[in-house]
Amino acid sequence: MIAKTTIGRSFKGCCSYNLQKVDMGKGQILMSQGVRDYDQAAMVADFVRQAKMNPELSRSVWHTSISFAPQDNARLLTSPQLMQQVAGDYLKGMGLEGSQYVVVEHQDTNHRHLHIIANRVRSDGKAISDGNNYHRQTNLMRQIETKYGLTPLIEQQQRQNLENVPERDRSRLIMRDQVRTCLSRSANGKELQAQLARHSIRMIVNKTGEGVTRGLSFEQVSQDERGEKMATTFKGSKLHKELSLGHIQRQLELNAQLRQKQAIEAANSQKASVEPKQEKAPQIKQKHPKNSFGHKM
Repeated sequence: MIAKTTIGRSFKGCCSYNLQKVDMGKGQILMSQGVRDYDQAAMVADFVRQAKMNPELSRSVWHTSISFAPQDNARLLTSPQLMQQVAGDYLKGMGLEGSQYVVVEHQDTNHRHLHIIANRVRSDGKAISDGNNYHRQTNLMRQIETKYGLTPLIEQQQRQNLENVPERDRSRLIMRDQVRTCLSRSANGKELQAQLARHSIRMIVNKTGEGVTRGLSFEQVSQDERGEKMATTFKGSKLHKELSLGHIQRQLELNAQLRQKQAIEAANSQKASVEPKQEKAPQIKQKHPKNSFGHKM
């Protein structure tokens, strides 16, 4: 995903640009908070009224566009709530969830994208900081990509760099990177299959006539320009030597061990922070009575 943010002055201009696509039937309002999203003039008035609570903040308009990779279109169609989840995580991650906002999806390009208009003035009149927002936003987008299994920005850039590579070789390189990414996030076969499914990839166990497992293949289903389904299949070892059956099994075991180790360390750390330190009780030195000869009895 790619996110771009601008900080501006005019709610009227920002709302007009984003809502005209909705009026044209090329967009829809996904979610909103604290504004009347059914009427543009009323929405602008709501934003402006709250912005006036902090007259020292001249740039109170927060406008972010988030673009999804074309490879995620199929998931966005089958999981329409995914856009709202991404927008909600973005608002929370950037500290905007407690203010007024409206989220608008535009459907005028071949890649799905949404726009967030938010008020940098909260309902208590305090300003929401835009400091270091580029780096904060970049880190947040990578976290959201990982959380929902969306196409990473680096993968989108790789696709652009492979435009002159023959189609089947390009598909092979892209699928290789997707499978390796999914493998790095999995600790068992079930998790790996779930991660792969987010990229429309199916893991196939190849067996001999006697039923003995002899390897893995990966099949990815996509749509061509006419909307017809087409499947691309590669053996794991042909994608990369690290994606053979044996290598994948060993990597899953290592991932499981690492996850268990991290869980134990986290539990011990939490336990140490909760339990009060026990102080040693002071030792009382007992005095022994002396007999008439001055010796201890």
